[in-house]
Amino acid sequence: MEHVILQPTVVPDALSPDECDVIIQTAENAGWIMSSDSVDEQPAWEMNLGDYAAGSMAVAKLREVILGLEVEFVPTKFVIYVRKYGAEYRPSLAAHHDRSCISFSVTLSEEFTGGTFFFLDATGTEQEVVLSKGSAVVFGGNVMHGVRPVQEGIRYSLVVHSL
Repeated sequence: MEHVILQPTVVPDALSPDECDVIIQTAENAGWIMSSDSVDEQPAWEMNLGDYAAGSMAVAKLREVILGLEVEFVPTKFVIYVRKYGAEYRPSLAAHHDRSCISFSVTLSEEFTGGTFFFLDATGTEQEVVLSKGSAVVFGGNVMHGVRPVQEGIRYSLVVHSL
C-alpha cells in the first residue's frame, strides 16, 4: 500500500458535539472488543463502527475533509472504530505508524486529563496536538504517532483508516 504524504493537519469541528455523543453512545451500547492491540499487545478497548449508521455518517463527513485537503488520493474504503482510553481501561498508545494511506483521529470527549495525541515530525521531535471535542487530526499512515497516558476520566476517540 502506498502512503499519502500528509503531515498532521488539524481539522476543527470535523464532527459536531452531538455527532460525537451519538458515536460514544453507539459504542457503549454495542460493547467493547478487548483483543490484543497489534501495536503493544495491550487490550485494545475498541468498537468497530463500520456497521452502524453513526459510522456511515462519520465516514461521509471525513471523506469531505479529505476532499477539502486536495490530496492526490481520495480513498473509497475505510476502517472505522472507536477507542476508549482511561486509567482503568487502556491509558495510552505507544508510538506507531498505521497500515493505511490516510488516518484520522477525532476526539469525541473532553472529560479527561492527559491523553494528548502526539506525532514525530520530520526531525524525530515529538509534537503534541491538543484537540477539542469533534476536532480531528488527519495524517499520512506513515507518520509515527501515539497517545499520552490519560490521567483522569475517559478519552473516547474515533479512528479512521483509509485504504
